[in-house]
Amino acid sequence: MAAALDRVPEARDRFAALPGDRQADWLSWIDRGRGGRGRASRIDEMVRRLLPSAATEEEVAEPVGPPPQRYWWLWLLLLLLLVLGGLLAWWLLSRGSDKSTVPNVIGLKSQAAAQRIHDEDLQVSPVTGQSKRPPDVVFAQVPGAGTQLGHGQTVTIKISSGHVAVPNVTALPLQQAQTRLTDAGFKSQVTRVASSRQKGVVIAQAPLAGVTAVTGTTVKLSVSSGAKPVVVPQVVGQTQGSAVNALTGAGLEPVLHNVGSAKPAGVVVAQKPPAGNEVDKGSKVTLNVSTGTPSTTTVPTTTVATTTRTTTTTTTAAASVRVPRVTALAQTPALRQLNTLGLRPTVVYRKSSKPANRVLEQVPAAGSTARRNSRVALVVSAGPNPQPTSPVPNVVGQDQATAANNIKDAGFKIVVLNRPVTNQNRDGVVVDEQPAAGSGIPAGSQVTIFIGRFAAG
Repeated sequence: MAAALDRVPEARDRFAALPGDRQADWLSWIDRGRGGRGRASRIDEMVRRLLPSAATEEEVAEPVGPPPQRYWWLWLLLLLLLVLGGLLAWWLLSRGSDKSTVPNVIGLKSQAAAQRIHDEDLQVSPVTGQSKRPPDVVFAQVPGAGTQLGHGQTVTIKISSGHVAVPNVTALPLQQAQTRLTDAGFKSQVTRVASSRQKGVVIAQAPLAGVTAVTGTTVKLSVSSGAKPVVVPQVVGQTQGSAVNALTGAGLEPVLHNVGSAKPAGVVVAQKPPAGNEVDKGSKVTLNVSTGTPSTTTVPTTTVATTTRTTTTTTTAAASVRVPRVTALAQTPALRQLNTLGLRPTVVYRKSSKPANRVLEQVPAAGSTARRNSRVALVVSAGPNPQPTSPVPNVVGQDQATAANNIKDAGFKIVVLNRPVTNQNRDGVVVDEQPAAGSGIPAGSQVTIFIGRFAAG
């Protein structure tokens, strides 16, 4: 470097006049040159820059420093890092995620809901339940829509069975009862009946409270008219004239039907409603009046035609039937099947690993022959963890509505089955209950009542 400066005295003098730190900067810059040629090039550049220019010879110039470092390689490195970062971000975004968002499937049909969940790489667990939604429509899901789940995890969907429990609206004012039924998805039909209860109060309903029914089912409501009811007099066995006088005297309207019977002609052999029932004043009471001729054929009249069933009832009662197999059936279908055949089932609950209400045993065995009206003993599962026992209330002889309320008040479920009776006084009342009154059964268990149904003739 000294030789180069000696060749150009002006540059040498200017370098010598520089402050020490500027001289050090120049020397450091030259030393950072690459190889001998790089350093020689930088020495030439220093000499050139130390020479005064023609335009500034007479000006006092500020001491010259080395040229700034060219850090182009740093910019190139930064650009390369940006490109690599962009490629990495693209790869992360394009390779997907191992999480799925739970879709909203409430209101969809079960099949469509399951397909939408499967499309999100999730599994489906369907559960059927009671809801006001139409059948086969999803009314709830767990977890809710928007939840993040790992691929393959399960979403539980609750599917409407279309059946809901009929609410208890007896003893409610009509408007409140109708609102409660509407909120539960039911319609209502009102019939005004004479009653000593307060006017406008529901005194009976059908179906009964607790029975499951399809949404949209019409619940028939018997509503007190507030008028004092008329008690239907007993006119069976009286002559037609005496019976008509008794009914009209009570403010009722007799309707006469002529039927074949062994009773003397003109004698009333049946009436409906039966004696003792409370009805509105002006209600119709149907009387079957004997023609004096026993017959099983239809006897036409100007009003209606009826057939006598006395002979066939006697024959049926004496017949025998083959006992069906009801073990492993649910309790209600088993009782209904036996009751339809004219057999009289009895029920005893027993703790079991089998599902509650499943028939475990029957006596007599399936396939054996039994006379109608004979008993068939059933042992029914109370489940593996039955509730503490409570006594079954005695409701035999009560009307259906009263009996149902008493059983529900005792903490049991109620099932109603009809049973033919030959005594009209037993029409519409409980003629049997199972398990029997006084039995200790688990709380919440089913109690079945059998309602007598009289067929006039």
